[in-house]
Amino acid sequence: MRKTRMTVVALSTAVAAVVLATAPVGASTAVKSCKTSDGGAQGALMAPDFTGKKSMRASFGVKDTKRGRDWVRVRVDITTAAGRRHSYSWHENRAGYGKSKSWTPRASHDEGIVSARIQVENRLGSQVQDSCFSGKFYNPYY
Repeated sequence: MRKTRMTVVALSTAVAAVVLATAPVGASTAVKSCKTSDGGAQGALMAPDFTGKKSMRASFGVKDTKRGRDWVRVRVDITTAAGRRHSYSWHENRAGYGKSKSWTPRASHDEGIVSARIQVENRLGSQVQDSCFSGKFYNPYY
């Protein structure tokens, strides 16, 4: 249990560091990232730990990169073995400009997970200001 907890903390810290980094989008094959074209949000997805055809652990984070009343959010988006797109719940960062937040949830789908990416949004109130998708990671079990 202790080793698992340390791994999760290390992954979360690594994702936060990636989000904070100024390296160009796509600079590493172990990380897929995107930044909204309006400059409001930046997100990063570490290479998921695929534990079979139907499940994975994904470490990702999002940073608010625009001053103002904006807030940002991120979610995991997959393609199933049936070719359908499925999006998981949003994770919000309302901490304000310059702040990052990261998560390391498990994800599964009965149809299988062929690929995974993140979707990042910059919002103003309930209105989407801009959105982007990271590149995809592909499940090696397929």
